Amino acid sequence: MATVTLTTLRSRVRERADMVGSSFIADAATGLDAWINEANQKLHGMLVDAMGEEYVSSTSSFTTVSGTADYALPAGFYKLYGVDLNFQGAWRSLLRYERSERNAYREMRPDLLPRYSIVGSNLRLYPSDVGGLSGSILYAPEATVLTAGSDSVSYPNGWEKYIVIDAAIQALLKEESSVTALMQERARIEQEIREAKEARDMATPKRAVDFELVELESDFLWR
Repeated sequence: MATVTLTTLRSRVRERADMVGSSFIADAATGLDAWINEANQKLHGMLVDAMGEEYVSSTSSFTTVSGTADYALPAGFYKLYGVDLNFQGAWRSLLRYERSERNAYREMRPDLLPRYSIVGSNLRLYPSDVGGLSGSILYAPEATVLTAGSDSVSYPNGWEKYIVIDAAIQALLKEESSVTALMQERARIEQEIREAKEARDMATPKRAVDFELVELESDFLWR
C-alpha cells in the first residue's frame, strides 16, 4: 500500500479537475480539503464494509465495575467487530442481546457470561454485578481527518484514486462543469471494491459460525 500525502492528493485532484494553478477553489478546510476528507471517509467506510478486520482493526481495553453497565466506546469508534471478556480465567467472545431482551439479561445471574449492546456512545453489559474483569473492544476506527499537508492515507490496490476522483467531481460541480466521465470512473472503482469483498485473505475460505458451540464454550446457556 502506497502512502499518499494530503499535498499530493490536492495536486492530483487539481489535475483531474483541470484546475492546476487556479484560485477558484482554495486548499482549505472549507474548500478542497473538505472534499478530500469527505471522499476519504466514504472510501474508508466502503473498505470497512467490504473487508472488515482484514482492512483495519483497533482494540480498546476496559475493566468492569460492579454495578456499572455502561462503558464508553473508544474515541474514533466507527463500527464494532466484537467484544471479549476475561471471564472465569479465560477470554470469551460476548454475544449481543436484542433490545427486547434487555430486562431478561439485566436480571441474569452474575455467574453467567454477560451479553452486550451498543447504546449511543456506550457499550452496555448485562448483568452488571461483577467487577474487576478485563475486557477488550475490537472495532473499526473512523477515517483519519487530513489537515496538514504531510498527513497521509494508505489504501490497498491504489484505491486512493477514489478520493481524487470524488473530490474532483465536487470541484467541477462547484464550477458547473460536466462530471459525467469522472462519475463513470468513480462507479468503476466502487464496483471493484464490491467485487473485492472478503477476498483479501485467499489462503483459507471463510465458514459458517456454529453459534451453539460459541454459547457452550462461553458457558452462556441459562442454567
